[in-house]
Amino acid sequence: MKKLTFLLIFLLTVVNLYSQSGGWQWSNPKPQGGIVQNMKMVDANNWYLMCDYGVMVKTSNAGVNWTAFSIGYQSSLYPGAGIYTNLLSAWFFDANNFILGCQSARGIVRTSNGGITFDTVQIGTSTGSIYDFHFINAQTGYFCATSTFKIQKTTNGGSSWSPVPFTATSTLYSIHAPDTNNIIVTSTSGNTYFTTNAGINWTTSNVGTTNTLYDSKWINATTGYLCGSSGCFRFTTNGGANWQGTNPPTTSTMQRILVSGSTIYVGGFDQANIYSTTDNGTTWNTIPYTVSGQYSTFNIYSMDIVGSTILVAGTYGLMNKSTNAGANWMTSSAHATVANMVDVYAASGNGRVIAIGSNTGGNDACVYSTNGGFTWDKGSGAVPDQVLSDLNMRNSTTGYVVGRFGIFWKTTNGGVSWDTSRSHNSTLTPYFCNGVDFVDDNTGWITGGVAGIGGNTKIWKTTDGGVNWTEQTQNYSGPVGVRIEFLDANTGYTCGASQVQKTTNGGANWFYVTNGINTSSTYNGLSVVDANTVFVSNTNAQIFGTTDGGANWVNLNFPLTGIGTLFCTDWINANTGMVAGIFGTVGKTLNRGTTWEITQTGGYTTMGIDMVHTDTAFAVCGNTFGGEIYKYVKTLTGTITWNNEVPSEYRLSQNYPNPFNPVTKIKFTLPTDGNVTLKVFDVTGQEVKTLINGLGFRSGTITYDFDGSELSSGIYFYSLFVDNNRIDTKKMVLVK
Repeated sequence: MKKLTFLLIFLLTVVNLYSQSGGWQWSNPKPQGGIVQNMKMVDANNWYLMCDYGVMVKTSNAGVNWTAFSIGYQSSLYPGAGIYTNLLSAWFFDANNFILGCQSARGIVRTSNGGITFDTVQIGTSTGSIYDFHFINAQTGYFCATSTFKIQKTTNGGSSWSPVPFTATSTLYSIHAPDTNNIIVTSTSGNTYFTTNAGINWTTSNVGTTNTLYDSKWINATTGYLCGSSGCFRFTTNGGANWQGTNPPTTSTMQRILVSGSTIYVGGFDQANIYSTTDNGTTWNTIPYTVSGQYSTFNIYSMDIVGSTILVAGTYGLMNKSTNAGANWMTSSAHATVANMVDVYAASGNGRVIAIGSNTGGNDACVYSTNGGFTWDKGSGAVPDQVLSDLNMRNSTTGYVVGRFGIFWKTTNGGVSWDTSRSHNSTLTPYFCNGVDFVDDNTGWITGGVAGIGGNTKIWKTTDGGVNWTEQTQNYSGPVGVRIEFLDANTGYTCGASQVQKTTNGGANWFYVTNGINTSSTYNGLSVVDANTVFVSNTNAQIFGTTDGGANWVNLNFPLTGIGTLFCTDWINANTGMVAGIFGTVGKTLNRGTTWEITQTGGYTTMGIDMVHTDTAFAVCGNTFGGEIYKYVKTLTGTITWNNEVPSEYRLSQNYPNPFNPVTKIKFTLPTDGNVTLKVFDVTGQEVKTLINGLGFRSGTITYDFDGSELSSGIYFYSLFVDNNRIDTKKMVLVK
């Protein structure tokens, strides 16, 4: 347990844990769309899902309602972006007390109140992936992992861990310890390892294959079952010394194994069936778990059973449930698409939302909602195997989609159906079509070009609704254009690699407008508000704005430094806009960048964003499949606000009000750029909340709106860390 009083030790072992802030919620899929890596059905009603990017989802009413939140260790992929590593494993003592293992992390995560608050226990200084736990009792337990950790033991309920002697370098996927002397682990190449003297000596026992052995379940100290790649199934009755058994009728990887009385279940990457046996694999029953009309098949990464209720889950967050031991199945998740999403449109006032993406082999590239994203439907007419790039809606009914190799689709009914008859025009087919904009039924433009190194930007115009396209002369001969947007039939802008161009005569002539912007960056985001007001965002986490039609640009000082590309931006007026990018990071400003509110969707890279009004927006996340669509509704707590007022020193201010019930503001200042962590501790020094997790901020003044409603009345301490150095600690009092 980390203690506030042990400052030197604490500074060496500080880890990053950042709770999702702001009002972003999953709109599709529901309850979430990442891979469900592990699950636990604690009892008939309390279920937990451990998912990608630190997302945990829980229900207390057998899946009728779900709550999603983000926890864990910061990913090293983009330090300062606040994204989490995947949650791979768990051990539940009960519905309130459990421990989680992460991918590529420095230790474990644990909670004693059902996930309301978490603390982290770091183990060494290197990262490893923890695949399984086994506890003998509430205090003594083990986990197995990659070669960084191998096997670790705790004798104090997970507060500290020490290595168990083990010399093999293999990754270990499951562990069982009936007592402190006898331990058995599964590994690669068909090998299990067991010890009878607490790890002093280990015996290798091959199960008769070269398969990777992913999971095992034991009914006592001697009898256990395992599964693995290529449909592997084996069992032992002598503690792992010898193995026998026959594989189920599949060659697919089996990720999980369950034991329920005399029935054994295995499931994995079959995408259609799980398998059961009541005679240790002599004969097998094939149990289809697919649901008629379900949007997609999926690989099972996790499954569990309580009584006759079986829950299976895996890719895209898909879940199916049976309440009669597999005889019948129903879906426990809501999906309209599993495409790789790239853009979104949201109408003001009528609830119409349209999102697009790409899905190889699927026709779910376009989906729409008529109730503000509460439910979604798949648009008809979309052609499978198309890579879409941009969506332009002139209004809530009429719009256009473009994509690679001349894709051009049109809808006149708000995305319910798409006309693809004018797609793949011979002029466009050789090229990537990346951006589209129409000002009326006939007049529109597309930007794109030849893909790859040496490719060049192209701009085309149509005056007959896309029947014919004419290439326009423009100044840039570098890589492909990315976005294009017109204010009217004459004035428009386009952007791409090292370029922002403008036309004032409908594209007959284009000229550079780059004074003040970073011309060594690629501009992926473009938002035209009026003839003078335009915003662009780029691959260097920068956003620029102009108020004179592009003659001069000003850097609006996006406050985060470690997030890479800002892929999209949308502004509803000259002062109010959003910008988003890597790993779901979103910034919102109401005053043209003087202050920024920082939130995260909780998903992957945000590729498209659209503001309905000041306090409502939609975003889509891409670079991975799963159909990730999010809705933002402004909340009063849990938000981070950055102000560009640069102080002369680091300072952590006293929270206000104090005492508080239950909301208070915590303010601090940064004289220079740095990675910021803000933590809350109780009077014993236990970490109870991490409010900001290693986010890379530019210098300025930052305020966090803290909601203590999940905590008990009492005295708490909050500490500010910058670049892992503790700046200050202050006391606050919660009175309910």
